[in-house]
Amino acid sequence: MNVAIIGLAILGAFIVLAIVAVGVTGRRQPSQRIYRHATVLFVAARRRDADTRFDADGALWTSRTLFTLIGAEDGYWTDFAILPPDLSAASRLSTQVNLSDLFVAEVELTPVPAFALGVLRLRHRLGLTRRPTGPLPTVVDHIDGQPELLPTAESIARAQAYVPRTPVTMVNFLEYHASARGDVKDGRDAYLRYGREAFKAVHAVGGQFLFAGRITAVLVQPQHPDWQREWDDVAAMIYPDPTAIFAMEQFPFYRRALGDRDEGLKRTCVIATRAY
Repeated sequence: MNVAIIGLAILGAFIVLAIVAVGVTGRRQPSQRIYRHATVLFVAARRRDADTRFDADGALWTSRTLFTLIGAEDGYWTDFAILPPDLSAASRLSTQVNLSDLFVAEVELTPVPAFALGVLRLRHRLGLTRRPTGPLPTVVDHIDGQPELLPTAESIARAQAYVPRTPVTMVNFLEYHASARGDVKDGRDAYLRYGREAFKAVHAVGGQFLFAGRITAVLVQPQHPDWQREWDDVAAMIYPDPTAIFAMEQFPFYRRALGDRDEGLKRTCVIATRAY
């Protein structure tokens, strides 16, 4: 009996330690600084001169564009930021003379439990999920899907030529179809079903979730006509290096979800950035 009690006590202590470790890891994820707020301001800026500084006082996150992975708007925005929900911040940004264009949107963040982030992060750290070691693609012709929603051979080469083991944040602009086939109600619903699998795949290759949310209002409309078209959502994921995003395609569960992505997405632009 004593042995059984001791065994149960050890098991209980192990469970408590595991829960604490998951909770601590989840609270330390980079998303948690942003997720102190339910609503934030998402900023995309274009500097006139690469040598000037983009000033986003009080920003919760800032990054600088490296290259465009998916989409035709290559090389337009130079900087991105997430700001607390202070509407006067948009006015202050608009006065910066070193900016030639600006997009500021109010974003309602999609709730993501810190505990779930902690579980996924710890699973990877403990080796329970691993990045596939297969060869990286040079083209994406082997993937079924709409070409405009996939990276080109040129953008794949650019990503693979970038400095290895350098973290990048992929900023995703998303526009959904108004309707979708099957058992989903609309394009957003189809994409969110894909997103749940992508979320697991990102963490399995060593990445981390940063933020995702619905654009509820555009506070500063960009001047560039290609960017005046409405976007529905914006999201960002951190990868350990630019090639990790291609490694995800080697997970069978992720490849099965690509149909939901194509069913949901009408248009997207994915921009690789580096936080600063």
